Amino acid sequence: MSFAERHPQLRPIISFTDRGRRYLGSERVIFCASPAYLERCGRPQSADDLSNYDCVLYGKADGSTITWRFGQGEQASELRPMEGRIVLGSAEAQVGAVKVGFGVAQLATWLIKDELARGELVEILPDLATKGLPLHLVWPRSRQLSPKVDALLELLASGLRID
Repeated sequence: MSFAERHPQLRPIISFTDRGRRYLGSERVIFCASPAYLERCGRPQSADDLSNYDCVLYGKADGSTITWRFGQGEQASELRPMEGRIVLGSAEAQVGAVKVGFGVAQLATWLIKDELARGELVEILPDLATKGLPLHLVWPRSRQLSPKVDALLELLASGLRID
């Protein structure tokens, strides 16, 4: 009797890939706001303070929102659902709303790197920042690497950081 016949309730899911994959790092997710918003409303001092601020949330297609994750050093993160002043289904729209002063958001640093550098957004509560998703570069192995992929791999080898 075969393994599959002995275990008919077993439903394996098997995946094969012929893609190349390169780990780029993991995103860093921070709390941020515009300088004008912080001037008008003050700077939060703790995670508990954020419930008193306008929150700019990311909304999923099913109507729910992304739960905010609060870092605790090397400890596991705490998840908290937040009430939003505005809920947007686009990360770029979230960035725009925060820049014009709608409130505080939790965003990945790769998404707002330029805004942070220009001072349009300011990181708040840096001790509560968390690691986000791991980021990978994926390409078909069956094809030669394109010049763009070659250039990106060169940058990575020279020490480019995502966060």
